[in-house]
Amino acid sequence: MRRILVIFMLITMLTGLFVSVSAANAAKSASAHATVSNDGTAQVTLSVTVHLDSPNKDLRFPLPKKASNVTVNGARARSRKENGMLSVDVGRVVGSGVGDFSLTFQYDLPNLVRTNDADQLMLELPLLSGFAYPVQAMEFSVTLPGTVTAKPAFVSGYHQENIEKDMVWTVAGATITGTAQTELKDHETLSMRLLVDEAMFPQKRITPPNFKTVNLLITVFALLALAYWVLFLRNLPPFPVARPMPSDSYSAGELGSMLGLWGRDLSMMVLSWAQLGYLQIRFERNGKVLLQRQMDMGNERSAFEQRCFKQLFGRRDAVDAGSLRYGQLCLETEKTRQNLSDFVMKRSGNPYVFRGLAAAVAALYGVAMGINMSLIPALQWLLAILLGAAAVYTGWYLQTWVQRLFSHRRQRLLVMAVISGGWLLLGAISGGFNYGLMLVLSQLTFGLLGAFGGRRTLAGKQAMREVLDLRRYLKTVSREQLQQISQYNPDYFHQMMPYAIALGVDKRFARRWGKIPVGECPYIAGKTGDMLRANQWRTFMQQVVSAMNAAEQRPAREKIVAFVRLFTK
Repeated sequence: MRRILVIFMLITMLTGLFVSVSAANAAKSASAHATVSNDGTAQVTLSVTVHLDSPNKDLRFPLPKKASNVTVNGARARSRKENGMLSVDVGRVVGSGVGDFSLTFQYDLPNLVRTNDADQLMLELPLLSGFAYPVQAMEFSVTLPGTVTAKPAFVSGYHQENIEKDMVWTVAGATITGTAQTELKDHETLSMRLLVDEAMFPQKRITPPNFKTVNLLITVFALLALAYWVLFLRNLPPFPVARPMPSDSYSAGELGSMLGLWGRDLSMMVLSWAQLGYLQIRFERNGKVLLQRQMDMGNERSAFEQRCFKQLFGRRDAVDAGSLRYGQLCLETEKTRQNLSDFVMKRSGNPYVFRGLAAAVAALYGVAMGINMSLIPALQWLLAILLGAAAVYTGWYLQTWVQRLFSHRRQRLLVMAVISGGWLLLGAISGGFNYGLMLVLSQLTFGLLGAFGGRRTLAGKQAMREVLDLRRYLKTVSREQLQQISQYNPDYFHQMMPYAIALGVDKRFARRWGKIPVGECPYIAGKTGDMLRANQWRTFMQQVVSAMNAAEQRPAREKIVAFVRLFTK
């Protein structure tokens, strides 16, 4: 009997020993699940079951130092950085109790991808950061943004790389799952390393602008441009009525300044002066244009015209309209506009601010197409910069083309069509046809809105109406009216041609004459042949004007030549 009692006591003692060991403070299990996005940021959920054999209100759980947006069991965590880790307070969860406690940590880990010494991209994900108690069982899963092709490696604080022999893992597509086959000691750390490629994490080296940001900026700049126009530039043109104006009330070179508040046009002023008899234009066989003074200009013309006439001739009686001096005078005249205080309200805005905002919209459409044309970040940046710069230039050109629709200086329709077609083609190639289409439409629309300058005074509105009415008259005047007028005034065609050329309707005006003979031009001399038809004279006068306008390019060419000579000496 005594032998049986002794055996029973020994069994009881051994059982108590085992219970006390199993009941020691420990993490009975830890399960880490991470989802890594292609910007190298991981969203981690770490579930831990902690057993406490005695109360521990100051219990803390370590997480990686870079962890952010940390929560514990769904509540915002209280934490502090210490010993290179983020120490999370879990005392409020366990309180003063003993037994098993479930803890679920959720947090983000940024910048997990780096370049190693061999210039390879490596993902390093911390799985365990050194809990004060042993971890009896550990499992994990990691989901990547692409298919895993490399073998994962593991490293721990105690075992270093030798921990790999105690790790069992499998790969299924983009997910790595595994378990630790041994108990992890107290304060143990565990990390997984994996070689990755540029296709899986492209933005770790260069991050291109995203479409959401670009689209937002497009909307912002478009609304700013429209708001600026409504508040400071709103000026809708009146519907024109075919009504001629006195042809000598102001020169043809000032029509653009009255209509769109542009600069004055010296060549068109010269054509008007010739028609009024102040000078004669001689067109040589070699394409040279000579201006010969016939009489001085008096007070019958505006002070501005008198000043330009004196600057043009000075003490000379003949001027070469293809000379450098004439080109410089053309550029100076183009910078002058009508007296804005008479034509524009004081609170009117600056058209160039509006055009700049509109060009920014074009640039952003170009950036969007550049991003859309490639998946390689470096190439995306390059294309975005190149197409953005090209969009600014061509967008400004399209705006100018629309604004010059009512003048002879409008850019060629073919150039505009090529630019528009090019952007539509680039949009189709990049997979963003809508971007190319909206770029073209937006710039044409903004150009039309800004074509007539700023807010007008009553005098400014009246001047704009007179020009538009004259333009419509020159486009629509009937052949019967022209026949009647030419009977009383045989030079009527030549008197009105400077205004028709200045307003860009010379071709249609000449077509209205048909076969009605117009006779010789009294103010242009040269080899004109036997030209009797209006269309023949119109073509000839366009050649004269083109030769005169060519001089405006000479100052820029001379500067380029001087610059080249300076650096080639």
